[in-house]
Amino acid sequence: MKDSRLAEIAWLAVIAVLVAAGADLVLHFLTANRLLGTIALLVALGASIVAIRRAYVPTSPTVRADVTKSVAYCIAAVMALVTIDWSPHWAIRACITAIEVALIFDIITIAKRPRAAQE
Repeated sequence: MKDSRLAEIAWLAVIAVLVAAGADLVLHFLTANRLLGTIALLVALGASIVAIRRAYVPTSPTVRADVTKSVAYCIAAVMALVTIDWSPHWAIRACITAIEVALIFDIITIAKRPRAAQE
């Protein structure tokens, strides 16, 4: 059985680079189209809350990391919503940082994930 963790990590690294390069433009677009941005980010926030609930499996050995990863994405969605709806001067960089932290934490949890049993 082939381990897909390296591909996952590589794609998340590509996403992290793209976020670092283009998140400003996306946030400015969403700010200019505030209704569209608010709806999209409320959907993302709702999905991240569902992800937190789904990640909480008390019997899982990685429950703490799974929930923390989901909370990191939820915080990134909240920061994006704050950025486009209230536009405080600090919000754009804080939002991008929150997204990058969530992606890096996701990469770390994938790298540390136990390997699947060989069949």
